[in-house]
Amino acid sequence: MNTFKKYLSSILLFLIIVVFSTDVFAQRNVSYRDLVMRQQQSQSNFEILTLPGNENELVQFAIIFHIPYNTLPFKKNSDRSSENKFYSSMNLMLEVFKKEDASTSDLKKEELSIQGLEPAGRAFWDDTVYAKEYDSTQSNSKFLSSYIKVNLKPGSYNYVLQMKQGDQAESRISRTRQIQISPYDKKKVGNILVSPLFNDGNDSAEFILNASGNAVEYAKDFFAIAYLPQYDDNENYTVDITKLNTYQQDTTRQNTVYSTKLTTDQVKTNVRPQLQRKNGTPYLNLTEVDNGYTYAILEIPNSRFQNSLYRIEIKDGTGNIIARDSYRSQWKDMPTSLLNLDVAIEMLRFIADKKTIRKIDSGSAAEREKKFRTFWEERDPTPDTEFNELMAEYYNRIDYAYNNFSTENTIGYNSDRGEVYIKFGPPQDINRKFPTSGATTEVWTYPNREFIFRATTGFGDFKLVSKQSR
Repeated sequence: MNTFKKYLSSILLFLIIVVFSTDVFAQRNVSYRDLVMRQQQSQSNFEILTLPGNENELVQFAIIFHIPYNTLPFKKNSDRSSENKFYSSMNLMLEVFKKEDASTSDLKKEELSIQGLEPAGRAFWDDTVYAKEYDSTQSNSKFLSSYIKVNLKPGSYNYVLQMKQGDQAESRISRTRQIQISPYDKKKVGNILVSPLFNDGNDSAEFILNASGNAVEYAKDFFAIAYLPQYDDNENYTVDITKLNTYQQDTTRQNTVYSTKLTTDQVKTNVRPQLQRKNGTPYLNLTEVDNGYTYAILEIPNSRFQNSLYRIEIKDGTGNIIARDSYRSQWKDMPTSLLNLDVAIEMLRFIADKKTIRKIDSGSAAEREKKFRTFWEERDPTPDTEFNELMAEYYNRIDYAYNNFSTENTIGYNSDRGEVYIKFGPPQDINRKFPTSGATTEVWTYPNREFIFRATTGFGDFKLVSKQSR
């Protein structure tokens, strides 16, 4: 099974199948506010899969998509008897055109077009999703998820996807894209898909297609399904997971973090995966047939690994790779500063002196990241686990300060209240006083200290005027 994974930014949703591969953590000259803006941009995921067709000479070309509710144009439901107050409709059309075979390099150089090409396949999809409350329509954790597919013979193709949302008069058309369909019996390296869920039944198994494509949740174990072409049950296979260097689009290896033997009970033979949908979620039904393909079902101990980019490889006894793919570990609700190394180091200024920060911030990107990790590892209250609670708490306080103390004049974490909150956390008590003459004051009380702030404007700006031990 082969796969091509491409991602979209939801603000460019009409440019369907646009590659989204920015590694924000490695970028320079990024500010905290830049990161906030990027976090607020919901991302839709479109994953391109090729799967075995219902007939041996055919291949299924499928587009799996997951679109967050907050990017959909919801409307009020006129049916007042319905518990669903809002709805949004969408329809897609996939058109595929046969072209003369060409090398990969030729395909990259030419200007892609469907003009004059022979139609090879067309598929339609439409659906309506409902929401009970307005808050659900603004959710970035609820998705309109499904797939659209056509059966193709091996060869070179160009394709376009048309999308129409709600009451739009015209469809939006994606740029022309290309795909090379290869016959399954000639593949040498299979792909690997990841997912948090796998249901193994007696007659078939269900592999839930991940809403985040090849991204998995940080510090959470997950499942992977790997296509094993030319599998030999007399051969010995190993599964290796390698951490990759992600700087400046460089994905060179760093080190192997996990290696284990592939056992026979992890392998399913004579399987033909079928795309299906249940409760709005697309999945692969791994049904056993007389003339099917071989897959490995892996449980990946991702809770042991750092938040980074990894490559999974399955090798035979002579070291030949028979399956390979990459996945990214993503920290759900990650504190904003940790999205970028420069910002994360800069924000240490509330608890580290300038000399320490300059030391961490010197050297190559890889060296800087290592020193940053070391700084927090030395302060980790639970060193036996990968997750560092103290680091998470510190950077979450910065986010709280930004969200609650920012004004037109001052960014929250630069304000006096923000700095106190970051260093000491939430106070036991906040007492705001409104004297008949003079400025408003706030008294923050902690177990062993007290801070008094006085308003300097009428727009939420406060200055620290007194601090004392108790």
